[in-house]
Amino acid sequence: MARPKRKPSSVQQRAQAPATRPAREAAAVASSAQSTSETAASQSRENTQTPVKTNEAVGSAKTVQRERPKGHQPLPATRSRRRYVQRRSWVSNPWVIIGGSVAILLIIIGVFVYLANRPIVATIGPTDSVVLRQVTSVKPQVLSDVGGGTVQSNEISPVQPTKPLLKGPNGKPQFFYYGAEYCPICAGQRWAVVVALSHFGTFSQLPETASSGSDSNPNTATFTFKGSKYTSDTIDFVPVEAEYRDQQTLQNPTADQQTLLQQYKVTGFPFIDIADQFTISGGLVDSSVLQNMSQRDIASKLSDSNSDVAKNIVGAANYMTAAICAVTNNQPASACTQDPIPTLEHSFAPAAAFAVPGQTPVIASIPQAVAFRRRDDVVGA
Repeated sequence: MARPKRKPSSVQQRAQAPATRPAREAAAVASSAQSTSETAASQSRENTQTPVKTNEAVGSAKTVQRERPKGHQPLPATRSRRRYVQRRSWVSNPWVIIGGSVAILLIIIGVFVYLANRPIVATIGPTDSVVLRQVTSVKPQVLSDVGGGTVQSNEISPVQPTKPLLKGPNGKPQFFYYGAEYCPICAGQRWAVVVALSHFGTFSQLPETASSGSDSNPNTATFTFKGSKYTSDTIDFVPVEAEYRDQQTLQNPTADQQTLLQQYKVTGFPFIDIADQFTISGGLVDSSVLQNMSQRDIASKLSDSNSDVAKNIVGAANYMTAAICAVTNNQPASACTQDPIPTLEHSFAPAAAFAVPGQTPVIASIPQAVAFRRRDDVVGA
């Protein structure tokens, strides 16, 4: 007779429990994997059965997107539309427009500031021996070829030939120059003055400077007669530079010089009086042709009679030389008899009596040919 089975003891149940639990967990994992596999297979069948119309025009990016299963990226058309909306939103933002306008304005202001403060090509300093040699020894052939240059003979007219010669501190006919360092017209005029005076004497010192950087034709390379040294056996050179480059007072005219300026109603720069027989009010040299050049650049062009620089500077210098010869009794002959001086001298007034013994030289006035810089007429100074 079979013996009935005993129920396992509590100890045996506890021993068997660990073996039963892993089995249940393994069965659960297997069931989950099978479910996932069935789901993936179902989605694959749906994708295969879903028709995609590639031949038709895409009516709407949203329709195509709805037909796609979840997890797919938006179509390129949708991304492009979103970028378009973003760009449209950016352009229509008023703050962006205002900011862009302000940026453009700042750039424009910056350009003007740069131009006003750009490096100066001209030299500001002591005498340059190379420039001094070139400007004081223009070749006779160049003087002859240039002739009157850009100065016209009808710009010169005689006035009141009755005054005695105005003499300087050493008893010689006086060449009086009145200008200012800031003045761009004076900058061009000084070149002609130096070329002309070099026929009658010698410059040993000729400091270099430039016109104002905030005036017309800014930073024109030139010289300053303040601190210059000139000797001559024929004439007395009396220069006055009234103002610095920043228009502060530099030199004051003497009482006699003030009287002379008032006599000719001088209110600006430059002004030249040659023995009170010839006056030049304003500039005979167009300073614009000297722009963006250094003193050496300008001096080197004085040897080329076809250059605009030579036509302006040498042409004006020839007329000044002719005027000086008229008050020095055509001395020295080396300066007053070479071409084109005799011709220019007689062009002032065909019937005038020039400086010969017993006669009073003619007074001629050389009117402004280019411009006249009034003391109160300064651009941006």
